[in-house]
Amino acid sequence: MGSAEPRIEILIVGAGLAGLFCALECKRRGFAPIVLESRDVVQSVGDFITIGPTAIRAFKNWPTLYDAFHKAAYDTNVYYHKQNGEVAAGPRKVNESFGWNIIRPDLHKMLMDTVLAKGIELSDGEILYADLVIAADGIRSKSWTVVTGEEPKTYSSGSAIFRCAYPTSHAMTIPSLRENWDISTHGETMHFFLGSVSHGIMLIGKEKICWGWMHRDDETTSTESWSAKLSSETALQQLDGDGEWSPEYRAVVDATPPNSIVHWKLVWRDLHKDWVSPKGRVVQIGDAAHAFLPTSVNGGTQAFEDAVSLPCCLRMAIDQKGLDGIPTATRVHNTLRLDRVSFIQQLGFKRRHAYYNLDWEAVKKDPSIVASEPAKWQYEHDPDKYATDRFEECRNCLETGKAFKNTNVPEHYTFEPWTVKDMEAGTK
Repeated sequence: MGSAEPRIEILIVGAGLAGLFCALECKRRGFAPIVLESRDVVQSVGDFITIGPTAIRAFKNWPTLYDAFHKAAYDTNVYYHKQNGEVAAGPRKVNESFGWNIIRPDLHKMLMDTVLAKGIELSDGEILYADLVIAADGIRSKSWTVVTGEEPKTYSSGSAIFRCAYPTSHAMTIPSLRENWDISTHGETMHFFLGSVSHGIMLIGKEKICWGWMHRDDETTSTESWSAKLSSETALQQLDGDGEWSPEYRAVVDATPPNSIVHWKLVWRDLHKDWVSPKGRVVQIGDAAHAFLPTSVNGGTQAFEDAVSLPCCLRMAIDQKGLDGIPTATRVHNTLRLDRVSFIQQLGFKRRHAYYNLDWEAVKKDPSIVASEPAKWQYEHDPDKYATDRFEECRNCLETGKAFKNTNVPEHYTFEPWTVKDMEAGTK
């Protein structure tokens, strides 16, 4: 690893998962990043998140983080149910190709502890100057006007999702849940309940039980915010309006403690191709660059891949050109990552459509229709190695105008821009 001379001033805006891990990777590459967070006390709320193997392998560079992650991650058996609770597929053991589930606030705390232990500076919003700004401030990033000149257009999906987590001990007071899914008998389990107009998910762990329900949006209580809370009575009323549900799933919703259900509006966005400002000194990562539908099961993983790729590109470009290499680094990173991110975003749309149009007789014959494993191109990818191996070729293509072909996607995939309208029409 080369030395960071001259000193490179890097500001990372946003102390979420992408921002914190990017700070660690910048530190590993010899930089001295400062993380900016607008809140006085960094907090993280939410239920669980799935982190894929491409991200988890990157944690190995931080042994304390890697060990803490594996101690806290859920070791689940997965079941796929009809809406009424009938098991259609499973149990299927979650393996390393799929990744691991973990409580989001737990993962956030692990990252924050590691950042602080490594002496990375946190700031709360004073005026600062930098050679590079990394925008990791989420779907409402303040960087849009700098990067593209305008706010992104959004589209109502007509759907929203209830999200919640509370102590498993509280849920296990439910007799039917204790009888059918007690951890001492069945281990930690994840359940998908798939209906024709909505679907639910339930994760039962030793410490926390999480549930979510993707449904038609009533447009009155949902928003893209972790602070939009509603009562279990309201949630249950909406749930019952969509037909008969698994008694255990319904009971878990009913037992939810007050003020703990987040009502998250699912908003669609067209593909965002350009994550870098015209002068190359502001770059977006994570949700700021590419939002994912929950059905992609990949938003967190791709945020971590960004956080590995960008510092790697920065190190190589700066070693070659000093400060003048920063715009090259950000543009190479954007090019290396775009095709992969775009394809996985499309998979989220396609999986959502498939879940709402299931042939249950076909599922009985072939459970992989709902319980498919990730492909090798997804789980064998190494964002660090990929950036290292392809940087020079990509840089040369950008400088000469030659076409660059990514290999971190399916073998015969050819990138094409897409819109929400395309995905809804099934033309992509």
